[in-house]
Amino acid sequence: MEGGVVVRRFWQGVLSNCSRRLTTNMGCHILVLAISGTLLPFQSTATVLDRRAAVDACLAELNVPIYASNTTTYAQAVKPFNIRVSFTPAAYAVPATVEDVQNAVSCGAKNAIRVSAKSGGHSYASHGLGGENGHLVLDMRNFNTVSVDQAAQTAVIGTGNRLGNVATALYKQGKQAISHGTCPGVGVGGLSLHGGYGMSSRTRGLTLDNVVEATVVLANSSVVTASTSKNPDLFWALRGAGAAFGIVTNFKFKTFTAPEANIVFEYSVTPSNASHLSSILSVLQDFSLNTQPTELNMRFTLAPFGTTLSGVYYGTNATFNETMTPLLQKLSINPAGSRGRPTNSTKNWIDTLTTYAYAQLEQPAVYTAQENFFAKSLMPESLSTPALDALSAYWYSTARSINRAWYLMIDLHSGAHSAISAVSKDATSYAHRNAVFKMQFYDRVYGGSYDNKWQSFLNGWVDAILKASGPEEKHTMYINYADTSLTSEEAHRRYWGGNYEKLVRVKKSVDPGNVFGGPQIVVP
Repeated sequence: MEGGVVVRRFWQGVLSNCSRRLTTNMGCHILVLAISGTLLPFQSTATVLDRRAAVDACLAELNVPIYASNTTTYAQAVKPFNIRVSFTPAAYAVPATVEDVQNAVSCGAKNAIRVSAKSGGHSYASHGLGGENGHLVLDMRNFNTVSVDQAAQTAVIGTGNRLGNVATALYKQGKQAISHGTCPGVGVGGLSLHGGYGMSSRTRGLTLDNVVEATVVLANSSVVTASTSKNPDLFWALRGAGAAFGIVTNFKFKTFTAPEANIVFEYSVTPSNASHLSSILSVLQDFSLNTQPTELNMRFTLAPFGTTLSGVYYGTNATFNETMTPLLQKLSINPAGSRGRPTNSTKNWIDTLTTYAYAQLEQPAVYTAQENFFAKSLMPESLSTPALDALSAYWYSTARSINRAWYLMIDLHSGAHSAISAVSKDATSYAHRNAVFKMQFYDRVYGGSYDNKWQSFLNGWVDAILKASGPEEKHTMYINYADTSLTSEEAHRRYWGGNYEKLVRVKKSVDPGNVFGGPQIVVP
C-alpha cells in the first residue's frame, strides 16, 4: 500500500486514459477513487478511534442506518462470540439496502478507516468486528432473505442469515437444502467465503463449492456480480478468502432435495494409552484416504468428557453395515453399542441437522451466545507415524491432566471418494482440498476469564505434531477456526498456502488500498 505525492501524481497521469474508458471498468473505478484521495494510507488504531465523529457524520449524511455507541443495541451488537477477543469499532453500520452498503464503504474509504462485514459474528478471532480496534463494521443482519427456485434448484440467500434459519427456510420451500456447517448460529457469509464443512460435505462438497454466484460491493463502492463467467478471478478469491475482497450482499447457491432417511450414528471409543490412540487415528486416516464412501460423513472427537466416533450416512442400513462393520472391527468397537444404548438411528433431514446443532435450528434475531476460549487448527494431507505418535503422546501426558473443557475434533475431510477432493485444487482459493483431517483444537472455560498463559496447552499440542512431521508433509490451517496466536505472515502461509500469491494479485486489482483489511486476511 502506497500513498503520498509520488503515487498521487502517477494516478493523475493515468486519469485521462482511465476516464476515456467505460466507468464500469473495475480498475478505472479504483484509480479514480485513489486520485480523489480515498485510498490514502490507513491511520493508526488510536487515530481511527478518534475519528468516530467524522465517520458517523458521513454515514448520517448518506442516510446509512447505524447503531450509535451510546445505545443498548450497540452494546449488544459489539459483544463478541469469543469473550476473550473483544474490539471497539470506529463506527457500527446496519445497512438495509445494497445502496447503504455502497455508501458505508465509501465513508470508510474516504476517512481511511478499514471496513469489515459482520454476518453472524461467530468468528473465533472476532474478524467480523475487524479483528482489531477501529474498523467500520457493517452488520449484515438485514440481508436475511432466502428465496428458492425449485425448478432450477437454486437459492438466493442474504449474507446476514444464520445457518439454522437458512436450513429451515430452504426446507419450507420444497424441502431444499445446501451443504453447510453444523452450528446453527454461524453466519452464512463468513462460512461460505472461507469454507463451510458439515455432515454432508463429503457427499455434497463444502458450502463454498455450492456457491454459483455472488453480488459484491467492492472497495470503490461499485456493485459487481462474481461467478465463473463474470469477474472469475474475484469469484475464485471469494471462495476461500472472501473477507479481504468486498462485501457480499447475497449468494446464489445450487440446492438439492433434502434426503429424508439418514443414518445418524455415534460410537463410544476408549483409547487406553498413547499407542492405542495412535493406532485408532492411523486406521481412520487410511479409511478416509482410501475406503470411506462419498455417502459417509464422520468425525472423531477426543475430549475429557468422552471420546466418540460419530457421523451421518446417506444410504440404506444394508450398505451402512457393509461399510462400517470392517472399520468397527479394526477399531474394536461393538456395533451394538454398550449399556443398552443404540448406536444409530434413522432421521429425516431436519432432525439430522438438529442432532449436530446441539441447539434449536431457528435462531433469534438478537444472538446472545458467547463462549470463552482459545482455538487452533491443523489440516494435514496426511500424518506420518511419528506425527500420530506425537499427537497421541501429548494427549496421554498433557491433555488428560487439563481440567478445562477442551476437545480435539477430527473431521474425516478428504480422500479418494470425498466430494471435497473431487474439486480441482485451483478451482477456488480454498487451500485444503487434500487435507485428510480437519482438526479443531478447542480449549474453553465456563466461568471467569481465560488466562492467556493457558494458550501454551494447545500451542504445545500443535507444535508437537509439526515438529514430528517431516519437511515434506503439508499442514495448513483453517481460517474459520481462526488462531489469534498466528502472526499475519503465519496466517497467510497456513490459511492459504500456495494460493496466497494469486490472492495478492487479485487483491491488488480490486482493493489496492486495503479498504477491506485485517490482521490475518489477504493484503495487497
